[in-house]
This record gives sequence, C-alpha cells and structure tokens, in this order.
Amino acid sequence: MTIYTSCDIIVTGYFYPAAAFCPADITKERAIYMDNNYNNRNYDPNSQRPRKRVSKKTLRRRQLTALCVIAFLVLLLVILMAKACTKDSTKKGGDTAPTETTTTTALTTTAQAATSATTTTTTTTRTEGANDSGFKLDKYSVYIDIGGTALPIVQAYPDGSSEPDEVWTSSDPKIATVDSYGHITGVSGGECYVTVGTRKDPSKEATVKVVVAGPANTANPDVPGENTPNTDNNKITNPEPQQLAEAPAPSKISGEGFHYEGDVLIVNKTYSIPSTYDPGALDPTCTEWFNKLAQGAAKEGLNIYISSGYRSYNDQNTIYNGYCQGYGQATADTFSARPGHSEHQTGLAIDVNIIDDSFAGTPEAIWIENHCWEYGFILRYPKGKQDITGYKYEPWHIRYVGSEISKKIHDAGGITLEEYYGLTSQYQS
Repeated sequence: MTIYTSCDIIVTGYFYPAAAFCPADITKERAIYMDNNYNNRNYDPNSQRPRKRVSKKTLRRRQLTALCVIAFLVLLLVILMAKACTKDSTKKGGDTAPTETTTTTALTTTAQAATSATTTTTTTTRTEGANDSGFKLDKYSVYIDIGGTALPIVQAYPDGSSEPDEVWTSSDPKIATVDSYGHITGVSGGECYVTVGTRKDPSKEATVKVVVAGPANTANPDVPGENTPNTDNNKITNPEPQQLAEAPAPSKISGEGFHYEGDVLIVNKTYSIPSTYDPGALDPTCTEWFNKLAQGAAKEGLNIYISSGYRSYNDQNTIYNGYCQGYGQATADTFSARPGHSEHQTGLAIDVNIIDDSFAGTPEAIWIENHCWEYGFILRYPKGKQDITGYKYEPWHIRYVGSEISKKIHDAGGITLEEYYGLTSQYQS
C-alpha cells in the first residue's frame, strides 16, 4: 500500500514525489493534460458548458414584455381594419342612422312623408361624410320661427376652396330657404336640412339641420310656395291683384341715424343705419304683402319664395368681408353692401328664388319686374342703373315701400329711389 504525504502531488493519474517537480513544472504538465483531454472529446455535443440559471423575476419580466408586444400588434391590426371599413362605408355613401329617419318620418305628413324621409336619408349620408370634407361650421343645427333667419358661419373650407365657392341648398324650400350667402329663412313649420358645398369639388359638403317652429304649410304640393289653395272660399284673403287694397307704408323707425324721404327709409351707399338697429326678422307688413305677392304669382303657375330676408349688421359684416377677401373690395362693392348700408338690415328687403345672374329672364323674374309694384314692392336695383344705385342688376332683390310709392315709381318707368328723390349712392371713402 502506497502512502502519500501532503507534499506529494498526483498529476494526470501518476504519482510524483514532491521533490520531483517545482510548481512551474506542475502548471505546464496540467496545461498539456487539458489540451489532450479537449482534443479527445471530438466535439461531443453532450459535452456542453452548463447553462446560466434565470431567476423567476427575470423570466416573469420577459413574459410580460412579450405579452405587451403581442397586445400592441393586435391593437394596431384592429385600428387598421376599422379605418379600412370606414373608408369603404364612405365610398358607398354610408348608412343613415335609424333614429334620424324615424324622427323625420314622424314630423312629415300626408303624401310628403315618403319623400321627406328619402331626402333626409340622403342628407344625413352627406352629413356623415362631411366630417372629412374640410368644412367646419360654427353650428350644425338651427331653430327658428317662420320668417326668422339664421346664418351658419363657415370657419374652414376644403383645400383650394374659399367663400366665393360656396353653394347652399335646402332639402325643402317650403319649410326653409337659403340664399347664396348661407342665410336660412323659415317659411313654414317643419324640419329640413341645408347643405353647403363647394363648386370646385361637389363631393365636399356639410349639412345643417333646420327646425322651423310654427304651423306646417298645407299648400298644394304641386305648387311649391303657394300658401293657400285657390278656392272660392279665399277670394277675400287671396284676391286678384287688381282687387287688392293699397299696401300701407311701413312703420317709421324712431331714433337718430335713419334718413327718411317722406315715409320711405333710405339705405344705400350714401345713407347708412346704426349698427345697433336689430329688428330680428322681416317687418310684419312686408311679410304679409310678400305672401300675397307669392299667392298672386302662384295663380299663374309661378313659384316665388324668400331666399334671404332680414340680415343683421354682424351677418352683413361677415358676408361683405368674405367677398372682399375673395374678389377684392372694389369688385365686392358692386354687388355686396358694406355693413350698415344693407337694406336687409331694415327688414324691408327680400331676395327671392335664385340669388345669381341665372335668375334673370326666368318667368318668375319677369313677373316680379312687372307685378311686384301691385303689392307695394319695387325692384330695387334695375338693369342699367348701376351708376345710380351703385350696385349691379339684381332681378331677385325687391324692397317694400308701400303701394303709394311703388305705383309712382312704376308709372315713372321703373326708376330707382335715388332718381325719384334726387339722391346719391356713393361711399364717402
């Protein structure tokens, strides 16, 4: 039996006395052994370095990170699918909300129910698409009385469009009309929609819901704008023009800042009215006699209706400044009044039907020119009188003055108020 001492060393399976080697020799021998042993392994795949153990905390952190990444990817996929569905719905025209159609159907009556419901469906579809149209309005619903007005202000336009490109339309002019400036006027009780678009891109639209308080128009639906059926029972309330009593002069406005010639209030480029004057609606006498005028035209199969009535000082300021931006002040002054110089602020002026040059020469325009005087109105800006009135020919603009003055102006050959009273119409600056 071999006994080893603490000084003896066993290296590579052999016994070496302590005196046989020095520490340097032992290190060299060990290196040779390790090198030979590595080569003899022949890269045995089972001979691997032991893996580093991962703590539970680290493993849990890695699992949570993986879950967060997966959740983010799922959310991103859902958003992309939702956007794709929205685009498809817009291209197809969208669907009308059932509540909107139900409400409209409840408000419509008799044979107009189906038509009104269909119109509302189309309008609502345009409204849903209007969110991406580029239009931004200060209001998307208005509530007015019969004869009352409202003006939605366009705060933003689609790219490449501006105020002169606006196109306003009403889904039902028998309930509410709208002029080319966006003034909405209540005609009879009910609900309809007013849409603003742009001439440069008809697909861009925004819609305003209009609710008019008051009795519904029960006129013959085949004759829009006719307020009373033509029967023997209404000969007194709807007489022939030659049987009409004289239309009274409008009431005078008390206070300073108003220029009168007799009973006629003068508002033009020379004479203005205070910015604080705000009747809020058309003059009641003016409204009464316009209704008679519309009834007289309806008897001849013509449809004459209000597109723009009363306009406040602020409304006119917005309109005028918009035209100045679009056309320049010199051009705007030929067809738009500066704030305080507009007859619409008096509540005695009305724009009828189509407020642009296409109205000239239509049967309604010809009838207005020949017969409006019978109801106390005059054509305020006749053709060929721009140098006198300061405004271009406007066959749609009539002014209520009462029968006494309207007849005299008609008998004088359709002259202007400026000619009749010897007045000027020029801005001071």
